[in-house]
Amino acid sequence: MFQKLKLKTKLTTAGRWVTGHVRLLILFGLFAALLSFLLSYRLSTLPTNSLSASERLLAITTVGWHGLLQNPFFLTTKLQLSAGFYFFGQGGALVTRLPSVALGALAIIGVTGLIRAWHGSRMAILGGLLFACSAWTLHVSRYANTDSTYLAAIPILLVSQLVLQRLKTSWLPYVVLVVWSLLLFTPGLIWFVLVAGYWERDSFVSAWRQQKMWRRRLLLAVCSLAWLPLLLQFFIKQPAQIVQWLGAPAQLAAPSALLHQLAAVPLHLFVHGPAIPELWLGQLPVLDIFTLTATLLGIVFYVRHWRSRRSRLLLSYAVIGTIVIALGGAASLSLIVPLAFLVAASGLNSLLRDWLQRFPLNPIVRSLGISTLSLVVAVSCVYNLQSYFVAWPHNATTVSHFSSKP
Repeated sequence: MFQKLKLKTKLTTAGRWVTGHVRLLILFGLFAALLSFLLSYRLSTLPTNSLSASERLLAITTVGWHGLLQNPFFLTTKLQLSAGFYFFGQGGALVTRLPSVALGALAIIGVTGLIRAWHGSRMAILGGLLFACSAWTLHVSRYANTDSTYLAAIPILLVSQLVLQRLKTSWLPYVVLVVWSLLLFTPGLIWFVLVAGYWERDSFVSAWRQQKMWRRRLLLAVCSLAWLPLLLQFFIKQPAQIVQWLGAPAQLAAPSALLHQLAAVPLHLFVHGPAIPELWLGQLPVLDIFTLTATLLGIVFYVRHWRSRRSRLLLSYAVIGTIVIALGGAASLSLIVPLAFLVAASGLNSLLRDWLQRFPLNPIVRSLGISTLSLVVAVSCVYNLQSYFVAWPHNATTVSHFSSKP
């Protein structure tokens, strides 16, 4: 009788929560439907029925336990490929691109969640749509390569840090350490994990002190070092790969070339994109003019609040990310693109907040400001969707790079 009463109470509480969050659930459903459509529509046939040369290399890569022992880099992608190839066969365009879709979805959800935590639901909708519909996000999330790992890296770290700060539970540090351990298999991310560990050192020290039983402390240590044996055996066999794991190429470029590569990172974001026909359209900048303007407003916002923890955290990630990309190793521009959209969301929020504060009692003017901003975001989304789904697949140079049969 007591158990039935307890179950009934739980069901009643759940029903009340659903009733009180109908609008949120509807928005979540619409967002999930839009995300599923964006990442799955013509996934195996856009721009053609064939793969690019780099996609073909991933499609025939050695997977499974033997493949992981041979080279454990990009573990999350290879684990997904191992499962996909086992159940559906190796070499197909759809199954080869699915790991990128999963990581891309994770990046979009992470960025949207962060914006909601920082700026509220309204800005989460606008900023989340802006990032989800970004041409760069769609390119990386629907292309079979390791760029998607970098796209998801910083959102994963920031979300885990936010959760550590806001939720004080005894088991949470274990989960975070396992997630960070998986990130360590991606070349260049060691520096970001170290920076995240520095920022969250108090949380981990507190979690260690709270564990009175030696078994729990041992479990915490194991979670921290779970990645070590697999990487160690690989580094023992191929010690030269340590350099790549640190984010640098086998041979560093000349100082003048490094400076050029360093300057190219902001240029690719704001002026002209990288010349990668299979992944990008022409030399358009990664950020369209509206997102660029919002990003500049966000930079101004964080400069004004440079003493805040978030400002310094984002700056540390941006500086390290720019350096790692400029070194010319495995890390790509995707590493810092989510940061640009997070800063853009802060700029939009600052702009809208100033508008609403100037007209606190005029509902017509307040609605006009919100509607105008929403309309401009919609125009930016349509522009980026047309760039990816219409212009890019019909570009002759793009099509010529997709000729490898699955």
